[in-house]
Amino acid sequence: MIELKEAVSSATLMSGLENLPYFALKLQEQFLAKRTRNKRYSLRSYAQFLEMNPGTLSSIIKGKRLVPLQEAAKVMQKLSLTPKDQEQFLLSLGVNKPPAESSFKLDPSQYAVLFDEWEHFVILAVFRLADFKSNTTWIANKTGIPAERVNACLQTLQDLQVITRKGPVWERTHKNLYSPHDIPSRSLQQAHLNSLELARQMIARVPVQERDYSFLTVALDDKRYKKLKKLTLKFRDDVFELDEQSRKGELYRVNLQCFPLLPPKAK
Repeated sequence: MIELKEAVSSATLMSGLENLPYFALKLQEQFLAKRTRNKRYSLRSYAQFLEMNPGTLSSIIKGKRLVPLQEAAKVMQKLSLTPKDQEQFLLSLGVNKPPAESSFKLDPSQYAVLFDEWEHFVILAVFRLADFKSNTTWIANKTGIPAERVNACLQTLQDLQVITRKGPVWERTHKNLYSPHDIPSRSLQQAHLNSLELARQMIARVPVQERDYSFLTVALDDKRYKKLKKLTLKFRDDVFELDEQSRKGELYRVNLQCFPLLPPKAK
């Protein structure tokens, strides 16, 4: 279980500042400013403001882990960083691109086709591989998607300006993409259904030694259910960090689901 201590002294945070990366300094700076205005302002409150997992933020603010790149744009916006500060923030995360190119929010209403048809995100994933080749046959072999379908998806991605073509080379327009969380969306629902259908198909197609399926049934009150959701967010952040560290190997789909076994009662 992750339990974040509410009482965090300014002295504890300020110790060893000279050794902290820029992103941690900016996060601490604004947290301390908020605490100056409100002595009861906690790290948990700060995490809620940033829309981050409290345990993850606790490690980030101490410089023990990086801000997940898919969260960087949102965090910089929440902190109201100047363009110069944004550049330094991203550089401290190992990103050498302007903020606009580093992370991009996909509005499901505008990019519905990407969520409705699962192949688009799979194709985008192979762009990150070190041995990526701007070749329809290579992409088809790497993803298992028919070459004709790969061509159609590449055209859609280009039309939506998610990828660009520079001569013979395909490039992603944005290094990282993210979608809204906890909002009702038909397109997001379809994306989840697509992932579940893929998971169903792979049970029979992939040897048990090469896949991992598990589930739990638990009884939780509202407080602990909220904690469970935070744990799933932390796990997702950890998986993203693994992806950032690796640029080779096979593609894996990681699904996370959590739902009540009885439909909620109408209010």
